[in-house]
Order: sequence, then C-alpha cells, then structure tokens
Amino acid sequence: MKIALCFAMQDEAAPLIETLSANEVINTFNPHLPFRLFQCTIHGTALSIICSGKDTRYQVDNIGCEAATLLAYETVQRLQPDLIISAGTAGGYKARGAHIGKVYLSEGEIQFHDRDVPLPGFSESAIGHYPCIDSSKLASKLGLDCGVISSGSSLRKSPQDMHAKKHVVAKEMEAAAIAWVASLFGIPFLAVKSITNIVDEENLSEIAFQENFPIACATLTEILTNLLHTLTEADANKYIEAR
Repeated sequence: MKIALCFAMQDEAAPLIETLSANEVINTFNPHLPFRLFQCTIHGTALSIICSGKDTRYQVDNIGCEAATLLAYETVQRLQPDLIISAGTAGGYKARGAHIGKVYLSEGEIQFHDRDVPLPGFSESAIGHYPCIDSSKLASKLGLDCGVISSGSSLRKSPQDMHAKKHVVAKEMEAAAIAWVASLFGIPFLAVKSITNIVDEENLSEIAFQENFPIACATLTEILTNLLHTLTEADANKYIEAR
C-alpha cells in the first residue's frame, strides 16, 4: 500500500517529516514545478509527504486550490498512491465544538463553500460534493470528531463562512481541490485538519492563524503519526472503504 499526504505549507509538514525521519527525494516531479517530496516506510507501507513549495516571487508557500490541484495530479501520476490525505490547518466553529488545536477527520463529502453559480446543474457542480472515505472507524479508534470539510479562497472572514457553519466543521483552502482529483482517478481520499482559528468568534482570522499555528501543527503531527501507525499496523482496507 502507498499513502500520499499533501500539504500546502512546509511548516505544517516539517514536524511530521522530522518525527518520521522522512528523506527528501528529488527529480520525481516535473522540474518546472516547485513541489517537494519526502518519503519513508512505516510497517512496510510506502509513505510520501508532498509539499506545495514556494512562490519564488514572494517567498511564501503556494497555498490555495490552484497549487493543490496541480500537486494532487502530479502525485497521482508520479506516485500512484492507494490513499490520498489532505493534511493541514483550518478554521473551525465554536458552535460545532471547535477549539484551537482540535483535529477533525473529513466525513460525508468535501465541498467548496464560497462558490456561487446560480445556474441549473452548475450550482451543485461548483460546490463539488466530492467523496471521501468513511472515517467513522478511524475517528472512533483515535478519539476524534469528524464532519464535512470545505474549501474556499479566503482566510479573511466572509458571509459565506458564517453560512457554512450550519453544515461544516472546518474550512480551509485546499482539500476540495485535492478531493476532486482523487475522485477523477477513483482514489480513496481523507482530509485531516487542525484548527488554528475560530470563525464564529470576534477575532481576525489572519492574526489568530499566526498566533495559534504552532499549537495546531503540534496536535496535527501527533494525530497524523497515530493515524499512520493505525493504518499501517492493521489491514488498512477496513479503514479506507468508501461510502
């Protein structure tokens, strides 16, 4: 079995790379692309950690759905994984039980929450409704909550964010793009997201994100480590069956 973890930000992935002693592998992706690949083996399972790399113009991570889509496609083509995990940080909702550092597993579907195309057929297609694995067994095993994860294009709070509170447990910027690619190739998909900011509280999401990023990354690394050992120590198929 081969598992691929896709991260937007290098700092989100770095603690896991260190914990697992994963080594960087070069010359796997198209040389024009900025993506970075780290690999190791856990209990005989090949694990790949892929990061979006830097925007060389501004020296920041390549966040967002455009980079995530291309990263996911390259991952499928070059690595042919049996499971794709979108891992990283997200905003959460106090009304849904979120707190800083809480980690959610995706459940039900992956969607976009800020796409608004009021045309027959296009409206639902724009939202996405991409499938993910039934994470209930994993969530129970690891003591985690699960729910719908949604992607958007803004860290700053918006009216769409507050509307999403009714049916979403966490909002971020990449998972739906990666889930779309995974669905096209019929590859099981899971999102694992750690909360950096509370959307339905009086705060600026961009400031809360910066302040709470280290805490969220620490809990994300702990949960991902436990999750990966759970998947690789047992018959992973019992955990990654699609709905």
